[in-house]
Amino acid sequence: MLDFASWKILVAGNCIFRRGVASIVRDVVPSASIVEAVGFTDARARLNRDGFFAAIFHLDADELDGPPSFRTLRVDCPDLIIGVMSRSASAADILGYMAVGVTGFILEMSGQAEVERAVRDIFDGAVYIPPDVIPPMTCEPGIARPALGRESHRLTPRQTGVLGLLVKGYSNKEIARELDLSPHTVKIHVSALLRCFAVEKRSSLALAVCSPGGGTSGPCEPLALQISA
Repeated sequence: MLDFASWKILVAGNCIFRRGVASIVRDVVPSASIVEAVGFTDARARLNRDGFFAAIFHLDADELDGPPSFRTLRVDCPDLIIGVMSRSASAADILGYMAVGVTGFILEMSGQAEVERAVRDIFDGAVYIPPDVIPPMTCEPGIARPALGRESHRLTPRQTGVLGLLVKGYSNKEIARELDLSPHTVKIHVSALLRCFAVEKRSSLALAVCSPGGGTSGPCEPLALQISA
């Protein structure tokens, strides 16, 4: 059982969402202090006043402006674990949220056991992405296949910067210093890249990027990958 007795967890959304998610969080970490917020604005005010360990938001709230809302939240709360839940999302939508600092993306259609696993993962410092939307792929030994075709593989400018340093052997801390990011944010970008290229290890990611058709050529010098704004 996770020991978060001294940590506060914020749950923000409509009443039904708050009560349902709060119940699951209590099942996972009974000793944690759970605070409910009626929406994103209320949540931001509470986060600014008090020290929270994590926050889980309902993405379908009217006042949210998509990833930009969480980009500003990440700037103000660099160490906060951020989870979001939505009725539906595409792989591009999910990666867009991960790129701005969201730690875990949970689908409402997921069963209780899967939601509990997602909550455990993000509270334990891991990054959670719905496996049914961006599934991990098992590659043959020595062969790495990007999860998305090269023509459709889109990286944000920040992901491209992280990827370029990663394939050169930089550690997360070194990447953070080079790009003026927090190590936590770098970890999120690396996890998203692992999913994008359907590999489980950093070394396999470098191989996927440097292999023919994987995204770079020569001594791991990045090609002009398609960049999303």
